[in-house]
Amino acid sequence: MAEALAVTLPSGYDDEFVNTVDEDLHCSICHLPLKEAVQTGKCGHRFCRQCLDEHFRRLELNREPLNCPVERNILIRDRDIFPDKATERKILSFIIKCPSDGCQWTGELRSKTNHLTTCPLKIVFCTNENCFNTMTRNILQKHVTTTCPWRILLCTHCSESHPECETEAHHAECKKFPLSCSQNCGAVIPREEISPHIEKDCPLSIISCPYFDHMGCEAKIQRREVESHLQAAMRLHLDLACVKLCDTQKKFEETTKRLEERVNALEEHIHFSEEKCDTQKKFEETTKKFEERVNALEEHIHFSEEKCESFAWKIDGFSEVLRKAKSGEEATKESSPFYICGYKCKLQLYSNGNGVGKNTHLSIFFVIIKGEYDAMLTWPFQKKVTFTLVDQQENANDRENIVKSFTSDSKRRNFERPVKEENIGRGLAKFVSQEELQKRRYIVDDAIFIQFHITSPE
Repeated sequence: MAEALAVTLPSGYDDEFVNTVDEDLHCSICHLPLKEAVQTGKCGHRFCRQCLDEHFRRLELNREPLNCPVERNILIRDRDIFPDKATERKILSFIIKCPSDGCQWTGELRSKTNHLTTCPLKIVFCTNENCFNTMTRNILQKHVTTTCPWRILLCTHCSESHPECETEAHHAECKKFPLSCSQNCGAVIPREEISPHIEKDCPLSIISCPYFDHMGCEAKIQRREVESHLQAAMRLHLDLACVKLCDTQKKFEETTKRLEERVNALEEHIHFSEEKCDTQKKFEETTKKFEERVNALEEHIHFSEEKCESFAWKIDGFSEVLRKAKSGEEATKESSPFYICGYKCKLQLYSNGNGVGKNTHLSIFFVIIKGEYDAMLTWPFQKKVTFTLVDQQENANDRENIVKSFTSDSKRRNFERPVKEENIGRGLAKFVSQEELQKRRYIVDDAIFIQFHITSPE
């Protein structure tokens, strides 16, 4: 029986009492001061409620009748067991010492719980997630905020949160972490900008001569040596230009000769019969219409600096475009390439934002693309760029279009003549907030309209 009762010992009080606890206030099972005292109505023995419940549980498990653990009298749980409130109040009034090592607090047993919630020497667990260290409460705050390896820190570069013990791992993948240029040019830039820096800005990057496409100069030089190369190779470039010009002239003469041969062959087959004259007449009429269309096209093309032109872009299925952007399936929507003032361009729409507008705004950029007329245009591109989100109110007088502009910066590579197929885009990361987009009829039939307009800078 002693072994069976040993299981219930923790249910009693194990505090260090300052007063002597009378023997009749001890549980007859765990032999500790009574906790939630109950008394049997038949024999008057006192027990801890938990101790007696555990005794009954074992009896029920063995299909035995309930009885008193001391005298084995048969008991009926609902009729013969009573809470002994007087004994419980008496025990709770006993003076105890705080169980925490080093704490000098003493007080009534009933005050123990309140004291332990503030006891500075009570052993507690660290409150930081994944930290299982224990310490006294009086050093918990310092540990949680200063020394705990699992305390949360904000990255000084990207402002993302991470545990202190994972700082090194975070820095190894942080997109904003500053790194030295891999080509040792001395620049220190964020990790995510290393590739664009090497491709567009690094003075030590090896690039082709600017005259490679036009004249065929095959020199490979560092970006910082471009000017000195152009000065040193001026004679070579002139010779290459002459060769290019001679080759072009030769091809022109060959083409002219072939054209003349075809004209002569055509003239030999032309007879002045009525039927053939009709064919000649139709040919002349077709030629005239062709010349008129060419003239109209030439009148339509203008490269004057004062000319203002615009491009309208309709984005259908905007809700699906926004859903794909938020899910990461397709962050960017691009327009078809178009010419404006001779410059070939395209628009890029980030419906869920880009850069500082990420997740909050609709971002819009325009990209300069390598075009047919680049050799005739003024570089760098120096224009005032205007984006307009159209309010689709039926009454034009009620519309409140969102119009935002910026002037191109001649010092940025975005506006230089394209060397590759296209430059990096430039625009407005915070063109319009996603909240403002819903306020008026900017979205109608799941479509939005964006107008792109350029003018000469003021």
